[in-house]
Amino acid sequence: MKQILFILTVIVGMTTCGYAQEGFTVKGALGGTLGGKLVLMGIDVEGPQVLGEAMMENGSFEFTGKVEKTMPAYVLTEKQQPIATLILENMGYTIVAGETGIEVKGGGEAQRILNEFERIEQTISREQMKMRQEARAAYASRDQVKMQALQQQFEKVMEEQGAKQKALMDTYKDSPVTAFVIASGMEQMDYASLVEMYEGLGDDAKQCPFGMKIARQIELLERVEVGSVAPDFSGVTVEGDSVSLYQTKGKLKLVDFWASWCGPCRAEIPNVCKVYKKYHDKGLEIIGVSLDEKKEDWERAMKESHMTWINISDLQGWRSSIAALYLVRGIPSTFLLDENNCIVAKNLRGKELEKKIAELLEK
Repeated sequence: MKQILFILTVIVGMTTCGYAQEGFTVKGALGGTLGGKLVLMGIDVEGPQVLGEAMMENGSFEFTGKVEKTMPAYVLTEKQQPIATLILENMGYTIVAGETGIEVKGGGEAQRILNEFERIEQTISREQMKMRQEARAAYASRDQVKMQALQQQFEKVMEEQGAKQKALMDTYKDSPVTAFVIASGMEQMDYASLVEMYEGLGDDAKQCPFGMKIARQIELLERVEVGSVAPDFSGVTVEGDSVSLYQTKGKLKLVDFWASWCGPCRAEIPNVCKVYKKYHDKGLEIIGVSLDEKKEDWERAMKESHMTWINISDLQGWRSSIAALYLVRGIPSTFLLDENNCIVAKNLRGKELEKKIAELLEK
């Protein structure tokens, strides 16, 4: 189960039948000596909007206001660090420091459901932190048996919490909150996992803004799944020549996303060089897409690594439009295409990459 992360890019707009009071009140009672400026950030269809600001003193703060419809809201520090997540309605909320983490009390049924999902995440985070601490000690003492036991223990925790999450999603399959939880973490999910979760939603949840956002993400993921025709793109080489995917001919085409600053990418390049040298004359073409921001870094890395195949970049780093088109979240990332630009394999490296290329070219 991939950890659900509450992010500020979810387009929302749940409606509500009525309000329990004229406006909302969000009070903090975290205790201790915590202080500083806080922001209450809501997410509407137009995007993030500041619903209020408050100063926290000794862990205490208060926001008041009114919303026209139910929406997710986040209590953030001045540096945008999240303190709590709300499903905000015109009701009263209290944020406290509980035994297992931050707890949100009050609110309506939607908040209660969200709290159940949050408790699962808190359990995972707590166990993950505990495992890391014990793993560092085991590594320092070279206790391989202990490290393996810790890994097995954590896998068991993930399995148990995953089952609890699945049970919650089944129980609340018609709730927009469940769609919100899925949508909030979907950028860390692969196509098959997201489709499975989406298909488990009820019609009401699928038709809410969160459900529609999930459906759009599935459409985007499907475009770069094995069996789909890869979307075309174009870019400029170091020499200034324009190159497009569809105009590049080859029995097989490897689209390789990389960067000069990426250690794993640089470590894999010798293998790519070997594959290119061995199979280029048999029909393999490679298009490297660099996520560098400085031309000199990109050009120097190509020379140092003896990259003689096509390489393009828009020098936008992670803002690269090509990386966005292919939903690249980490590098190295590769897509192997046939002569009709159909994706036949993804993210193969080393011997697996060479074996697949040899197999396809022999056909």
